[in-house]
Amino acid sequence: MPIENIADFINELQKIPRRKDSELYFRGHSSFDYKLEPSIYRNKKLLNNEHNIFKEFILRTPSDFLNEKSALEKLVKMQHYGLPTRILDITSNPLVALYFACKGNNRTKKDGQVVAFKIPKKDIKYYDSDTVSIIANLAKRPVNFTIEDIRNLEIDEFNKQDAIALLLHEIKEEKSYFNNIIREKDIERVVAVKVKQSNSRIIKQSGAFLIFGINGNKLNPARISINWILNLKAKNVDFNINHDSKEYILDELNVLGINEATLFPELEYQAEYLTKYYGR
Repeated sequence: MPIENIADFINELQKIPRRKDSELYFRGHSSFDYKLEPSIYRNKKLLNNEHNIFKEFILRTPSDFLNEKSALEKLVKMQHYGLPTRILDITSNPLVALYFACKGNNRTKKDGQVVAFKIPKKDIKYYDSDTVSIIANLAKRPVNFTIEDIRNLEIDEFNKQDAIALLLHEIKEEKSYFNNIIREKDIERVVAVKVKQSNSRIIKQSGAFLIFGINGNKLNPARISINWILNLKAKNVDFNINHDSKEYILDELNVLGINEATLFPELEYQAEYLTKYYGR
């Protein structure tokens, strides 16, 4: 039964068993049929030019990237400013996800959804992880990057291939000490990343990210393990949000201090919130 208020949402949260070998994360969508894919994969023309977009954005605004040393840090900043990337925002705060499930484009009159993830700790990495460096640097490789014909090679032979050597070159730009070994499985993974709390939006939203590798080639993203997702009927957790209840839930969240002013500390969002608050 779709959620109509915060109490309904909390009741569903309480159904989730806690385990020490995993952590809970959430993501809110304004439409229940939203695909769990990073934004760069929602536009083929953009995907074809991901490597160009990555470099063009930096060369046009170099002073804004002086403190971002890694490909991950650059992707996070690009995502912050609305550039499509291979990362997907998630949060450790379920109420933040509920806000986004209610706040999006409601003109379609569709129910929203909060997706709940139970991610094994072995698949949760920190910002300086070598696995994360491998996946993040895929953004710099052209669209014809593929491991389909080499993925079954022995690891030594795999790392001698031209495609992998070029990827290693990209990684070593940020990690000169990186060992000259890339494992095929790390290229084809999705992992959760705990990033530096380097901007106020990440802090306010209790933010983290999923970063997507590839599935054989760059045209296909790696897939999130279905074992991570708790919204499956077999797992008896329902986080669909009744469309007609979205505004009511947003009012409830506002009482709890969750609104655009608290989640988006930038000036334009403060102005938007105050205009709406005092203008109604």
